[in-house]
Amino acid sequence: MNPMLTTNTETDPLAGLPTVDAIEQELLRLEGLVSKVRARQSQLLGEIDRMQVPTADGTRSLKEWITGRLAVHPKTASDLAVLATVDHDVVRSQLVAGIWSTDRAADMQRLISTGAPPDVLDEAAGIPVSQLGRFTAQQRRMTPIEEQDAFEMRRLWIQPNLDHTLATGTITLSGADVDVLLQALDKRADELVTADDPHRPRLEQRRIDALVSLALDANLTPDTQQDARDDTDTPAPGSESGSGLGQRRLKAHIFVTADQAAATGGETGAITRTGIKIGPNTLEEILCVGETTTTLITPDGLYQVRTNGDEIPQRTRNYVYHRDNGSCTADGCTSRYRLEVHHILPRSQGGTHHPYNLTLLCWFHHHVVIHQQGHTINPNTPTHRRRFHPPNPTRAPPHH
Repeated sequence: MNPMLTTNTETDPLAGLPTVDAIEQELLRLEGLVSKVRARQSQLLGEIDRMQVPTADGTRSLKEWITGRLAVHPKTASDLAVLATVDHDVVRSQLVAGIWSTDRAADMQRLISTGAPPDVLDEAAGIPVSQLGRFTAQQRRMTPIEEQDAFEMRRLWIQPNLDHTLATGTITLSGADVDVLLQALDKRADELVTADDPHRPRLEQRRIDALVSLALDANLTPDTQQDARDDTDTPAPGSESGSGLGQRRLKAHIFVTADQAAATGGETGAITRTGIKIGPNTLEEILCVGETTTTLITPDGLYQVRTNGDEIPQRTRNYVYHRDNGSCTADGCTSRYRLEVHHILPRSQGGTHHPYNLTLLCWFHHHVVIHQQGHTINPNTPTHRRRFHPPNPTRAPPHH
């Protein structure tokens, strides 16, 4: 038994354990102690700031100094830096008494700095901490010059990580552009995968999938767009390019060091033109549905190999589209977005182009669930209600 749970708490006389109410009260008491400690820290940090210690130590701000010296998260450092400048009696007294949490005290001080009148401060005192930031934003004045400055800060920055297995970045937007972008991404994300789909990713992952999807639509060539419209009269949600089977992915160019890739089953030796590493799953997907140029790097020189999808005859594709009612066959999915033909039994395991070995999948279930998450189709499930085997780390990735 943790002694912290049994000190100054009531216990259930039958079980001899702390009650839920007792645990909650103990947690609140400890949070009050944290607030009192933060109050003392903020007082000391105020002295540090007045002595200009951060400048003397070569840091750009008190927040940066706190982050480094106290080894805390930048959000915590930001709150402490704000509290170091507290000059409002109520904020100081509530923090010292352990009544307000550090988060509430810091957000209230930010609200005070906007020049909010007493009645607004009284209203804010009853607002949940999770909503205080938004409430403060509504009170803060933004001049036309500040608005222009915020707009000039807009940027999209993307940078590969140190081992070039991922690209990370930041996006800076201002004003209504934020809502425009998020609404578009969330709308497309909801069209790609429904709320009841068991493979539904987290919100931030759905937004990335939506962004890639919108980019794919924007990069379809006119000829490819026409092929897509010719294949079906039913447009994809949010896309004029349709869901036909004539469309291809982006034209990709990958570089493969032949000896290295062969020795590791494609786990090393393959990169994109921009230098991002790809593994066998991504490589197979590109070769599966993309118009791809592969540069093989060998001791004898460079060789280019062009592929154009998996070479399933168009008449077979059309039949599969007709048979599967022009919709994704994943159980419960009704998406018609970027429908792609997939081999149930992989080609590497003897699978053929026979229609009974083919099924129609939307872009999400083919790109995300099959090729990226590593699921495979359960061949024993009904034709129009396909379910998936979960990924198996010991099983080879799906091939076409």
